[in-house]
Amino acid sequence: MKKIILLFTAVAIALAGLVWAQQPLTATVRTPSGERQVQMVQHGEQPLFPVDEVLSILGGTVARDPEGFRAKLNEVEVSFASDSRYAVMGNDMVEMPEPPLVVEGRAFVPWQFFGGFLRAAAGLETSWNAAASVLELRPAAREVLNAEASVVDLQGMTKIVIQLSGRTEYAITREPSYFSVRLSSPIRPQAAEQTVENPLVSRISYLETEIRIELKTAEVTADAYRLEAPFRIVIDLRPGAAPTLPGAAVQPGPAPAADPPGIRTIVIDPGHGGKESGAVGPGGLLEKDATLAISRKLAGALERRLGTRVVLTRTGDELVTLDHRTAIANQYKADLFLSIHLNASLIPGAHGSETYFLSVEASDELSRQAAERENASAPAAAQTGGSDLRLILWDLAQQEYLKESSRLAEIIQTEMNGATGVQSRGVKQAPFKVLVGATMPAALIELGFISNPQEEAKIQDAAFQDAIVSALSAAVERYKNEYEVRIGVASPQGAAPVLGRQESKPAAPAGEARGTTPGG
Repeated sequence: MKKIILLFTAVAIALAGLVWAQQPLTATVRTPSGERQVQMVQHGEQPLFPVDEVLSILGGTVARDPEGFRAKLNEVEVSFASDSRYAVMGNDMVEMPEPPLVVEGRAFVPWQFFGGFLRAAAGLETSWNAAASVLELRPAAREVLNAEASVVDLQGMTKIVIQLSGRTEYAITREPSYFSVRLSSPIRPQAAEQTVENPLVSRISYLETEIRIELKTAEVTADAYRLEAPFRIVIDLRPGAAPTLPGAAVQPGPAPAADPPGIRTIVIDPGHGGKESGAVGPGGLLEKDATLAISRKLAGALERRLGTRVVLTRTGDELVTLDHRTAIANQYKADLFLSIHLNASLIPGAHGSETYFLSVEASDELSRQAAERENASAPAAAQTGGSDLRLILWDLAQQEYLKESSRLAEIIQTEMNGATGVQSRGVKQAPFKVLVGATMPAALIELGFISNPQEEAKIQDAAFQDAIVSALSAAVERYKNEYEVRIGVASPQGAAPVLGRQESKPAAPAGEARGTTPGG
């Protein structure tokens, strides 16, 4: 009996401790319009605040949904659940030190939740004064943003991507000789002017809170939209149509509507370009030239073989930032993204092909070095800071593409093995920045070692290039057939037969158990 009494006493103490740990307290929420007392819960060392009470002060709402909770303020929505310390806000994630707590059906969150959400929704900064028990919400200081623009002539259209180191309100208007992008935040460009070699644009000028896109001709129309994670303003200029009237606003809109389900649009990314030549072979072959030549051939082959739309991230010797390449894929609502590269090594005899898909952790040391080399070789657009965190968040947010990217890479490597005679180095994972942000299955292909004289000679040979293109085309066709059968838009009878070669087994993808197959 004593043991039973002691057991019940211990349980009672434990329950009392749990209740005490979550005893409702009060905190002051201070806003520019006044102060208000709200309930607070102390969970261990972490103070937690009721989302509904705090948002009601600002005119926002919070509601339950099948996955957890959904909060909304000024048309900005964020979803969160009690089993994750990451809240999802569009293409961004809000990180919290611990998951939310549900008390009597209400969600309580760490104050850091409001810091991420309210800045985007209401331009408010958040701070917590533990000594005074004050949660302060104040207008965010006008942060000076880094700004940089990339310009590329893309299949009859000039695409301008303005990347900023943070969100800001903006308006785009047409003036007689330029487009004006007026920002609500001051900017810090790398230079006051940026000269551009483009059929439609002569240069880009940066003022304190304005970016001017100066035109070579008045016969230009424009469409604009924005992309998140990182924040970018995209402007598409097209020649030959009636000009937009001076002073008229260019209304930001969504990217073009998605195609029907299936593999309809493929974006091919020839690695490097412009002043960034990539690796250089012992015989003088430049990686940027070889990848462009092979990518052009591959684009033509895929269009003829599959009837798909194929877009190149560059059609000439142009410098395209890493972020811009995936922005192109996302804007075209691509169903596949293939980045074409050539490998290099200080080891003279290094040879073979390998195919990568995105992961925070590299498969091995050589894969990590390959990713570091590619990431450092071409400049990304203006950095927002926290690039490692950004990569981790994309990895978490895009698990739905992990299995598809793995399968695509496996098929590509199998076809390459059988068609080119180049030794296979297998399927690997690595944190390639050019794959970060691609909202579709994506793979980076190292076709061979340009640093190896024998492989350099092969890569320059037209017959070998044709063999590479044939292998990659067969791989894409095979993946397309398999995928469309899985999602129910094609029948197995209508699919091309699966090749009988023995497939090489890729390394088990890290985190594969978390991934889901779209449509499967």
